[in-house]
Formats: sequence, C-alpha cells, structure tokens
Amino acid sequence: MKKTMFTTLVALLATFTTTLASAADPASVVRGGRLYDNLSVELKSRVPNQPNPAFTTQQVRVAPSDTWRCVECHGWDYKGQHGFVGIAGKQNADPAAILAILNNANHKYDELLDDGDRRDLANFISTGQADMRKLLDMAAKIKPGQGYSDKVFATICANCHGLEGDRLRQIPPLGDSARQRPLEVLHVTLNGHPGGDMPALTTLGDDTVASMLAYLQTLRSVNMASSIANGGRLYDDWQAQLGGQRQALPHPSYPAKAYYANVPIETWRCKECHGWDYKGNQGVYAKGKHATGIKGIRAMAGADPEKIMAVLTSSVHLFGAVMKYRDLLDLANFVSYGQIDMDKIVDSKTGLARGDAAKGASHYRTMCASCHGLEGRYVAKRAMGRVTKEDPWHSVHNMLNGHPDDTMPALREIDPQVVNDLLAHMQTLQARR
Repeated sequence: MKKTMFTTLVALLATFTTTLASAADPASVVRGGRLYDNLSVELKSRVPNQPNPAFTTQQVRVAPSDTWRCVECHGWDYKGQHGFVGIAGKQNADPAAILAILNNANHKYDELLDDGDRRDLANFISTGQADMRKLLDMAAKIKPGQGYSDKVFATICANCHGLEGDRLRQIPPLGDSARQRPLEVLHVTLNGHPGGDMPALTTLGDDTVASMLAYLQTLRSVNMASSIANGGRLYDDWQAQLGGQRQALPHPSYPAKAYYANVPIETWRCKECHGWDYKGNQGVYAKGKHATGIKGIRAMAGADPEKIMAVLTSSVHLFGAVMKYRDLLDLANFVSYGQIDMDKIVDSKTGLARGDAAKGASHYRTMCASCHGLEGRYVAKRAMGRVTKEDPWHSVHNMLNGHPDDTMPALREIDPQVVNDLLAHMQTLQARR
C-alpha cells in the first residue's frame, strides 16, 4: 500500500514538473530568447574582454564579445554552428536539467547571469524554440500581397521602423536584414530586440510571423547612391554631419606630434588622417600641416563593406562608440565604392583642374550660381576661386558628396567630366579674400 502511494506521488510530482515546464511564463520565455541573442545588451552589462574559453573553434574569426552570445555557438535555427552542438535537442526538456547545464563550468556564466536570468534562458530553450526552417518555408510560399502582414507591420512596427523599415539608423533596413539574415529576423520578431522595447510577436502565431517575414522581404534596400554620398560627408566631418556633441579629447590614434594634435575635433575627422585625395602619407598630406604619416584608404576601395566596418569599430578607430550602425555602413560604403581617382580631375603637381573652364562656366551658372553667386561668394571665409586653387581635392570631394550638415547637393551621379569642367571654371573666379 505504502509503495503504491509512493509510486503515485512520484508520478504526480513528475506530472506537476512537466506542467510547470509547459506553462512557463511567456514573458520569461521571450526574455530568454533575447538573452540567447545577446545577453550583454539585454542585461546592459559588459562581457569579459577575453573570448569565452569554450569557444575553441578555428573555423571563423569572431569578436571576443560575440563568443559570449549563445547564438554564436548554437545558431539562429538552434541546430548549432561552427562545430558546436545546437540546443534543438533540449526542446521540451526539463528546465531544471537545462539549468544544470547553464551552471556548469563550460559556459562560464557565473558572473554574467543571475538565477532569474538563467531561469528565463532555460525556459526559452525548453519551450521557446520555434521551427525556423518550417517558418522559412512558409514565408517562401506566401505570394506578394497575400495575407494581412502589411497591416500588422503598419500598425505594430512602422511607428518605430517607418513604413519602409529603414527609419532606425541603429540597425540595417529591415528589408535587407529579412533577405540576407531571415532566421535572425524570425528570432527577433518572435522574441524582440535585446535591451530594447520592441514587442515580441510570438503570441500572434506562426502564420502571422511567417507572413511578416515574407512582407519584410519586399521592403526596399538601402539607396546605395545616397549611402555613399552620406558616407562622403561623414568622411569629411562626421561630427558636423550627425549634429552631435563635438569630441572634447583628441583621438587616441592621432599622432601626438602632428600639427592638429591639440585640436580634438580635427583629430577625429577621417580626412585629417587619410586626406582629400584618400592617399594619406602617399598623397597631398605627405607633407605640410596635415601630415600625420598615416596611410590612406585607397587600398580599401572595392573591399567588403562589412570588413571595413570591422576596421572602423576596431580599437584603432573607435567609431563604434560614436556612430550608429547605418552611419558606419554609409562610411564603409563610401570607402569601398565612393572613392575616385583624384589624379583624373586634378593635376597632382600643379593643383590645376584638367577640365574645360569654358564648358564649366555654363554648368556653374545653372547649377551653382543661385547659391554661390556668379563670381563665387565667400565659402568658409574665403572666396571660391581661392578655395578651389588652394585645395582643389577638398573642393572635388565636396562637389561629389555635398557639405556636412548642409543642403548642398551631391553631384556624384552626374557625368564626371561636368565636375571636372566645373572645377576648372571655379579656379578662374576671382581669388579675393
């Protein structure tokens, strides 16, 4: 009799434990999904400076901070990557057993997660994993315009992301993300952004989430011409272009003995190290007040913008601390796709334009004179004739990309010969002070 009662009690306890696992607080589950994505951002805390000791793969190069992200080892589809086993096999497992794994020495989470964080992460692993491949297949079968996800997006998402999904500069445009990283987008749609206030849409069901992905994939991409021109203005003076507070301390990588070392705002300008001709110590800035000995960016022309962004956010440049994602992307796009061969427009020895001044006069009167005047009014306390003679490379850069924090149009997409002829004409204008 006692044995029967004991057996019954054990069975009831097992049933109770299973019920608790299946009835995990939905808020705990989606928070666990955000911790799985990026625990340091969700917790607003710093991860160790050193890579996670458990991240031993040599297959890829990963930033040390990313080695502490669950997703980096276990993937957006939860099936593992870089040679690591995924968490898919723990779906519907006892959260207590998952907690034991999270607490083991392999994960090194002692200082990073408290008991509540571990509980939320365990609840996500146990009950929050979606069948990502199924959702991806469902999205692929949805025809454009089918369903009502456009209305869901317009009412739930557009207030922050904009109707085209490109309003937030902290992240890539949603259309590009949905096409390039659909599994990540699905995870974030279901659980929300780490550290943000985006609602988790898992409660809307698989059909709506799959339909949402299909709709996001129809949204527009970054306008590359606009991105490059904006990147050119950021290269000129990102502090002015972004309208933020000017840097009060010199850039750590700017040479202490260079001329502008005691002018902090100048030391943070890309052009001050790499030059208006983009050649750095091999070009116009090889000597004179602007000489720093730093190489140019010409070798980066045509490089993968993502790799350029990694350079921009490195400890050498530190731009990840002062620019948002889209600003970094625009600057990277300029470095990769926006540089021109200045030698084709300006003679490097004489500084004179190679264009036809007579033809340039006609272009100038129609495009430029309404703002600058027929004789070239003062620009930065100097006349245009003087500016274009003293620093023609600077003038060409601004003609192509516009001025930072200004309404001047970027002439990047017009015939390069027109720019060449315009510069030639401007150099004939009266060079008065």
